[in-house]
Amino acid sequence: MMSALSFILSPERSKFALKNKRMKGLTELIVAGCILFGLLLTPLVFSILDFISGVRKARQRGERITSDRYRRSVKKVAGYYNLLLALVVVDCMHMGCSWFLNSYYDYHIPTFPFVTLAGAFFVAAIEIKSIREKAEDKVKKELTDVALLAVEIAKYKDTPAEAAKAIADYFNGTSKKE
Repeated sequence: MMSALSFILSPERSKFALKNKRMKGLTELIVAGCILFGLLLTPLVFSILDFISGVRKARQRGERITSDRYRRSVKKVAGYYNLLLALVVVDCMHMGCSWFLNSYYDYHIPTFPFVTLAGAFFVAAIEIKSIREKAEDKVKKELTDVALLAVEIAKYKDTPAEAAKAIADYFNGTSKKE
């Protein structure tokens, strides 16, 4: 009986408890890492769904699918991951600090990648909106763009140099909207 009580009160017991607590904290970090991995897969899945939807809409409109459109899709995914990896760094700092405080000072902060979760929701919302766009709406938008270009050209019908400059500005996105 005395030996059991001495083990409970002994320094070896407190070392065991501290080691066990650190392992629990390490397990939390591993689970948070798995959650991060899942969150990082989410934009890829939504981007693939958007790509498939875009190809279907282009075929519906009778458009050719070119490598430029593929390149644009890859650029879009790369932009999403640039954002998400920056958010992962912020979450890693948060999770590392919360693990340290929990393991050594008994100060518990949830070890969860909140910032990356918000970023993944943001990317998913953008992609869902893109998937839901109808092919007809896209055609209407393109027709509106053509009409705006025609208005720009009509303003400078007397001076070809100004008309060419207006067209270049329009395609470069520097056109003044009235």
